[in-house]
Amino acid sequence: MKYTHNKGVRGTKWTCCQVVFLFLGSASAIFAIVMLAGEYQELFDAILHSQMEIDGESRAYDIWRLTPVPLFLRFYFFNITNPEQFQQGDKPILDEVGPYTYREYHEKQNLTFNTNQTVTYYQQRWWVWDQEASGNLSQDDIMVSLNTVPVSAAWSVRGNPTLLSGLNLVFQYLGEELTVKATVRDTLFNGYTDPLLDWMQDYVVVNGSINPILPPGINFPPGLIDYDKFGWFYKRNLSVTYDGLYNMYTGQDSLDNLGKIDWWNREQNTSFFDYPCNKVTGSAGELWPPGLQKDFVEFYSSDLCMSVTLFYKEEVTDANGLPGYRYWATNHTFANGSVIPGNECYCVKNTCAPTGLLNAESCRMGAPAFISFPHFYNADPFLMDGVEGLTPADPDQHAFYMDLIPEVGTPMQVAARMQINMHVIPYKGKPFVHLGKIDILSEVSEVYLPLLWFEETAAMPPDLAKQLKALLFIMNTPTVTIILSVILALGLLTVAIIFAIHWRRSKRN
Repeated sequence: MKYTHNKGVRGTKWTCCQVVFLFLGSASAIFAIVMLAGEYQELFDAILHSQMEIDGESRAYDIWRLTPVPLFLRFYFFNITNPEQFQQGDKPILDEVGPYTYREYHEKQNLTFNTNQTVTYYQQRWWVWDQEASGNLSQDDIMVSLNTVPVSAAWSVRGNPTLLSGLNLVFQYLGEELTVKATVRDTLFNGYTDPLLDWMQDYVVVNGSINPILPPGINFPPGLIDYDKFGWFYKRNLSVTYDGLYNMYTGQDSLDNLGKIDWWNREQNTSFFDYPCNKVTGSAGELWPPGLQKDFVEFYSSDLCMSVTLFYKEEVTDANGLPGYRYWATNHTFANGSVIPGNECYCVKNTCAPTGLLNAESCRMGAPAFISFPHFYNADPFLMDGVEGLTPADPDQHAFYMDLIPEVGTPMQVAARMQINMHVIPYKGKPFVHLGKIDILSEVSEVYLPLLWFEETAAMPPDLAKQLKALLFIMNTPTVTIILSVILALGLLTVAIIFAIHWRRSKRN
């Protein structure tokens, strides 16, 4: 006997199409509900984590290991136009020449991934001359600059009149002068010979150490012992070890630790400054944890031997349309203890720098080198009075800034600018006997003499910017939520329609 049900739904069979659409609608609705309930965010975070951590396979690792972003290093020299008058006590008159432009490249070498989610590595850097970007300038241009070798040697024994007098005899014998003429290529990378360095290598240094027959207690700066030539980047081009050994958190445990430096040269506290200014903290300089705030960022600089703090300035948009936060150096970055109480720990051997200068003596092999921003930007105004020809600082040209994408902690534009200055002081010696006198430095006026400044710039290439813009669109807009909501609505609507169609068929039956 055939079974029928006149008025109910149960008596009507489901067609194949109804079953299929009912399944698809239900599955879509369930999927959308699950994703909207948090599974989508967890899935997205997991994918993002896998691509941002430094693990040897991620996209971020490839970018970090061999930097694809075009880097430029531009040098501006301060040519001394009155060297004779400067030695006699006049203010040095400076003529700024530049930029001499080089392409810069970074590659991580000797990588070791550790069990505590850190990676140990050296950073190799090298520079290639860019004639097109340098215009009519040439690496063979001659610059008249301070002869830093005898100035550093005198500074190293400045408290001992007897050693100063002995050093003066050496200077006289070797024919040392206060200023030197050298090409740009020699001043930067190739190095130039100096009579004192030659003499040190011939008579003072034996197998890399001080000759044991010399009297004890003589304090030679490391630069005089370790180098046969002088150049600001001498022996640095293509060096694997010059920048030191880094240990950085990879972010594998948590992206909150991504890019943070654990130690440098196996130390978390260096010997360059007093505690706490000697702490190795902040980023290793290329990656920051995602979710940056509008306060500050910090990174460790091996060039400065300190951790540098940059403060939030404003929201910016780069040439590719990428939005980000600008962090820059303020008058707090190189402030001394009179501006920021506690910064007395940046004093070296009881020598405290004027505000706006960093005493780099301990970092730069005993030389009286002081670092500032170009044209003494954010520094004590009296520093400008010591020289002539130096134009007032312009924030657009001389400020140090870094633009970061806060959602992912990635730099999108950088202009790292620094100026190297040398503290020149007179050595007149004691009255009558002239004990402690240095002839070539006896009449000079005390000055923090600018020698050169440089800027390292980088900007996000368009192809990488497109990828990041797509990622930021997903992260910052409700597009996925809208899509999932539509899927949920369509799924529920499909289920409702199928049941309605089935119910009408049942009614007819």
